[in-house]
Amino acid sequence: MVPVYRYAVSYAHGRDEAWVARFLDELRRRLETGDGPRFHRLVPPAFSDGDPEKGSYGTRTADVVLALCSPAYFNEGPAQRDWAVLALRRSLGQARTGVAPQPALPLFWEPVERRLPGPVMTADVFSAGQPAEYRSLGLALLTMQAPRYRQALDRVLDGIVARMAEMVTAGAPAPELDERAAEEAPDAISADDAAFTERFRKEVVPALPPLPVARTLVSRGPADAGHTLVHALPTELLPRLGRRIVLVGPAGAGHSTELARLGARALDGASERVTGGTVPGQVTAEPLPEGSGVRTQTGGAPAGRTAADRAPWGCRVPFVLSARSGALPRLDGMVPTLAPLAAAQEPAGWASRRLRSGQAFLAVDDLDAVPAGNRAAVWEWLLHLLEAHPAAPCVIATNGTGVPWSRLGDAAFRFVGLTPLSPDDVRALLDSRAAASPEDRQALGALLPRCETDPLLVGVADRPAAAAALLRTTSAAAQTVRIPRHQLLRAGVSAVWHRPRGETTAPPVPGLAASPVPDSVLRAASGRLAVATLGLDGSRIPLKAALSALRDTGSSDSTSPEHLLAALADRAGVVFRPGPDTVAFPNPEVRTYLAAHHLAHTLGTDADTVLRRHPSAELASLLAELRAAETSAGPVRSVLATPGGSPRRLPAGSPPPRPAVRWASVRSSAEVRALLRGGTAVPALRCTGPVDGLAEVLPRLPGLRSLVITDDPSLIALPELARCRSLRSVRVLRCPNLRDLTALETSAVMFLDIDPWPDLPVPDGLRRALWLSRVNLVTAGSRSRPAAAVPPPRSGTVFPEIRIRRRRRS
Repeated sequence: MVPVYRYAVSYAHGRDEAWVARFLDELRRRLETGDGPRFHRLVPPAFSDGDPEKGSYGTRTADVVLALCSPAYFNEGPAQRDWAVLALRRSLGQARTGVAPQPALPLFWEPVERRLPGPVMTADVFSAGQPAEYRSLGLALLTMQAPRYRQALDRVLDGIVARMAEMVTAGAPAPELDERAAEEAPDAISADDAAFTERFRKEVVPALPPLPVARTLVSRGPADAGHTLVHALPTELLPRLGRRIVLVGPAGAGHSTELARLGARALDGASERVTGGTVPGQVTAEPLPEGSGVRTQTGGAPAGRTAADRAPWGCRVPFVLSARSGALPRLDGMVPTLAPLAAAQEPAGWASRRLRSGQAFLAVDDLDAVPAGNRAAVWEWLLHLLEAHPAAPCVIATNGTGVPWSRLGDAAFRFVGLTPLSPDDVRALLDSRAAASPEDRQALGALLPRCETDPLLVGVADRPAAAAALLRTTSAAAQTVRIPRHQLLRAGVSAVWHRPRGETTAPPVPGLAASPVPDSVLRAASGRLAVATLGLDGSRIPLKAALSALRDTGSSDSTSPEHLLAALADRAGVVFRPGPDTVAFPNPEVRTYLAAHHLAHTLGTDADTVLRRHPSAELASLLAELRAAETSAGPVRSVLATPGGSPRRLPAGSPPPRPAVRWASVRSSAEVRALLRGGTAVPALRCTGPVDGLAEVLPRLPGLRSLVITDDPSLIALPELARCRSLRSVRVLRCPNLRDLTALETSAVMFLDIDPWPDLPVPDGLRRALWLSRVNLVTAGSRSRPAAAVPPPRSGTVFPEIRIRRRRRS
């Protein structure tokens, strides 16, 4: 009689169920038609779902357990529980017979880039000698594309059948376990985790240095009799508020620095576990300051140890993740992101096991940098990860836009925010920033006296990013003139303004997100919102009131108020969402500046009526200063300065179309400046005779693409063209003394024509012009000959895209 052996399958349930069933069906047919021993699969009872905590069905009693390994198997599947049972059976068999049986057969269902855990690596004797497609593609893809990889799949299936037969006939079977012994089986797959944890802690470094000032948290407690309880406590006590925290605040408030400080505390702090708090929302044992309003439990806190000395939540592994790239890394991608030098030694599933055991915490930053079309998916993935790891603490930093408030409330999240910097904190922060540079120290000496006497200026600087922007602006102008007050305020208000993704390098993905809001529309919307909410509390503006203020019926722009509000928070950083139905400005001074600029430079606004309705000495003085600056130096070009680019104007509605001409001919610098004053777009400019000041005027001509210089015997060198970003063609006619062409080396010019050119060697500077692709040099001669390509210089550098021609004419 042929014996019948039992086999079970351990895999990540809920993923590729249909393809797992097809693979097991092919394996069953081969087992039934083979000449070896017979096998019967242990199938769980009907209507029973796989539970990773309880393990897979049949691992306690099966003669052979097929483990379909994949990243999901080690991260989400029953690998930890199943391999604990398999390792215990192996140990008991060795104790009884002296020979260690091996009931497990690991198979690569998907490619596993990480190192296999110790017990799995020991049991993996099947991979040697298999086709290359088995390890690189995995059984899942081989099964899905069976017609294409039929030969490799057949070899793998035959090898599995042969290996199963060898496992049940070569040695003694592994002893079976009852349910109680299986539940008490010690963890075996995590044997290498402790050593790799120390390696990870050595390799990972905090992303940002800590601030030199101590920050304070504002925790909004539950509503009591219609009032919201607000508690202030140091940031060192952030873990005492619970295990799921949302850090809500405006851009530039220092969230990234505080998350980096939290990660540094985990790396430097003590390793002892904090008592209590293993479920979301539960507080811990260390007492809080008196009057904080947060209830605590009494516990055994060691004497002489402060909150800053402890690892947050008792976690020694910090996962400080950034979504600035547009997404968050997967579980098996956290180590390559944070500690790439240690990625090769990471055991598969290590990050998931640290989170599941509560020995690691998540700190998520830059969610506001995720495109609006992707943000819901990123939040969904993050909440699913936290549901799968309920013991893992998590801190999420956001400005409140795109936050699923209802789901966070159900998940027992605690909402907190960072308090603004005090004047003393601003001074300490600026002292630390200016310590390394003499220029910054000189700028600091000019900036601090102005902050001490100007409450509006020190109020704008209550965010770290704004304070740093004030120091940079003052340092840039410290050697020349005293920078006006309104320019300093503009630098502080626009400290975190950044360009949308669609305006940088990558084109927008169709259908992924709405088109980016133009900067001019954002500036106009920020002013309308500031003026419309002057009579409201700037820290708790109702969402309906904000949307109503942003709904501009007189504008032809089709941007919705919701889209505008999100862009004002994500890109401009002038508002944030502290709650589901609330909008707030970072501070009252930001709103005052935005309102003053809107009233001073927007047509159709009645500033006197607004001042009578909302009397404010600061608003009135700033409005008068902006008007005086416009009268003396022309209109202020922008309410918010865009870093890295020229400022843009703030129109009340859609700007009128700019006048344009196809060609413009000038004979003097006065005619060129007349074009500038008229704001005329000039695609092509022809300069006849000597025209002075071209280096200053040309970069200011909008849309200039072609430049022609004619009949100027005094021209020896081309004018500076580095700032003419749109210029592509330059023609020089009848300028016989032109010799210096070095201005082309730093320009974006692609086409150059010079007629006439003396019969001299080609200047080496032309070969250093990165964008130059065609050059025509016309030399006078008695006879004509065809154009010839000039060979490259002797240095060996070759420019295949640059073709330099010289031709003679009679």
